[in-house]
Amino acid sequence: MRKIASILMMLFMVCSCSSNDNETTESDNFYALTEGNFWEYKYYVKDNTTNIFEATTVTETVNITHTAEIEGNIYYNFKHIVAGNDGITVLPQNGEHNFMLRDSLGYLIDQMGKINYSNNNYDEHFVSHIDDISFNSYNLKLSNDEDVVTLENLGDFYCLDNHYFIRDVNGNQLNSIDHIYREDGKGEILSTLSYASQSAHFAEKRLEAYTIQ
Repeated sequence: MRKIASILMMLFMVCSCSSNDNETTESDNFYALTEGNFWEYKYYVKDNTTNIFEATTVTETVNITHTAEIEGNIYYNFKHIVAGNDGITVLPQNGEHNFMLRDSLGYLIDQMGKINYSNNNYDEHFVSHIDDISFNSYNLKLSNDEDVVTLENLGDFYCLDNHYFIRDVNGNQLNSIDHIYREDGKGEILSTLSYASQSAHFAEKRLEAYTIQ
């Protein structure tokens, strides 16, 4: 089986989900949905000789630029800009992408009602088929545990963790598990990237700076 980059390379592919109206978010603004909020990330790649994650030149900024009302709901525009990638094929390529998202009873969803994160539902969710040939699928599941993520320049963050993983056509889970860590009211803190065939991840996207209104 050829190597397949894990769910973080498809970060904004999302899965359908029906929400339970009795579910509530952990806070009024778990996803830090406020116009003007800003996050800056740097990508790190593991040196296979030392097993140390080394900083690359690849950065990603995320800015909530404006809101828009869509079918009676307020959505927040997330503008992502990746820069500094001079040929690292396993990391996101340079460019800008915009996504309209909102919090719906604990799910971060787009205007089609599809999700890319859950903060209170512990069921496994189908995300997407990888391609039209293998029908292997991406799936996500909220971890039962709260994790402490420590970043050298920013200190400790107390995070929820969505696991992203691949199941083959027979439903068997493959080796890789990627993680997206978010702290209540602070946004995304750390994400990992891995290959489907390997249990250890090869890259991380780490928060470097942020501004929360």
